Amino acid sequence: MKKPIVVIPAVINHAIGNKYGGWGWMEYSKKAWKYWCDKNGYELIIYDKCKIDDLVKYRVTVQRWFDIHEFLEERGVEYSKVLMVDACSIPHWDCPDFFKLTGDNMCGMNDLDNLGWVHQSVEGYKHMFDNFNFDITKYMNSGWVIFNESHKKLFKQFEKYYLDNFDEFYKLQTETVKRGTCQTPLNYFIQMNNVKVDFLPQTFRLSHLHRREALRHNWQMDGTEYEDKTLWFLKYGYIWVFSGFGKEHRNQLMEQTWNIIGHMYE
Repeated sequence: MKKPIVVIPAVINHAIGNKYGGWGWMEYSKKAWKYWCDKNGYELIIYDKCKIDDLVKYRVTVQRWFDIHEFLEERGVEYSKVLMVDACSIPHWDCPDFFKLTGDNMCGMNDLDNLGWVHQSVEGYKHMFDNFNFDITKYMNSGWVIFNESHKKLFKQFEKYYLDNFDEFYKLQTETVKRGTCQTPLNYFIQMNNVKVDFLPQTFRLSHLHRREALRHNWQMDGTEYEDKTLWFLKYGYIWVFSGFGKEHRNQLMEQTWNIIGHMYE
């Protein structure tokens, strides 16, 4: 019987080298997700090769949607559904099995952590989608999406439209809007095609950890009978995403986090 799988896009962009402090952060994600998958009886797949070699212009974040089904088919991977999750994420060692909370619909996470960013992005790309009346309350983060084989046609249509209009999209991303590579265009495509999306609670994707002060503990209780040094993110999130800050800090923050919790994945 086919079972769900987890896919991590972990393609190293050699064109930028170690510009942002290297790529070691991916290894912490791989180790944690391998532990979670083994524990729950699922297979972890590393998406490590994009169809288009130029990763500066055609970034991994958008290419993964173009050929993920073919990537899996070429490797003989069978599945009932797929979680595509960013390689800057770490699941709690006891994270509940979220696959059991989903059905046949696409499933994702609302991304309203930075409403200003989302609004500017949605408005900036609007003309590319015939000024479609986008529902911002259903804006989905593209770094945590569950889909299945029924969505293959949608992703191929998205690829064609994106590549046919690539010059305009690239200009928006690099010169004018500068808000997102594929996330907002993909959201537009999903809504315009009336794709039904179910949303899981935010605990399954706790991001912007520094803004939430989630990398700290309840220091106000220090020295009292209620003292608790447990970091906030360990208490209130099942999957932690190290984004929302400069990429140059990611390697350091994920390494520091792994030094605290890594032993739980052994």
